[in-house]
Amino acid sequence: AYHNPPTSVGWGSYHIEDYVAQAQAFQTQLTSLIVEGVFARHPNLKMVMLESGFTWLPPFLWRLHKFWRGVRMETPWVDRAPLEIVRSNIRFSLQPIDAPPDGDTLNCLFDHMQSDELLLFSSDYPHWQFDGDEVLPQGLSQDLVRKIMVDNPHATYGRLKVKEMTP
Repeated sequence: AYHNPPTSVGWGSYHIEDYVAQAQAFQTQLTSLIVEGVFARHPNLKMVMLESGFTWLPPFLWRLHKFWRGVRMETPWVDRAPLEIVRSNIRFSLQPIDAPPDGDTLNCLFDHMQSDELLLFSSDYPHWQFDGDEVLPQGLSQDLVRKIMVDNPHATYGRLKVKEMTP
């Protein structure tokens, strides 16, 4: 729940306004985290953005990187490119997925993200708009499915790893 309106034009009147505007709210939060130097001060911090979608990420990072390069003298503590910071410190939940249903377009989007380590499995259950049994989009390679469901969560949440017992 926000204390202030989640959009620059105030509170929405309808659910669709709020739902679509969530990507904008996450973009604003991500920009703030990077530009204010949170990851420069805490380089090992991992943040997971739940229910933010992720299809907005490639154009957002392109724009943020472009302006960071142009005015980075304003924020000298941001010592790495925004894309590099996102790759090392930010993860996104798979659901709700707002990508086209076509596998080729989705895989093109993954190429534009320039990393197969950014997504973590989620189902969006019990929300009314969840995708039922179709939580994994069509057209994902088995390698990417394994990354999303096993490898990326283990890398993000170290305590999930099974510790070997010594005799």
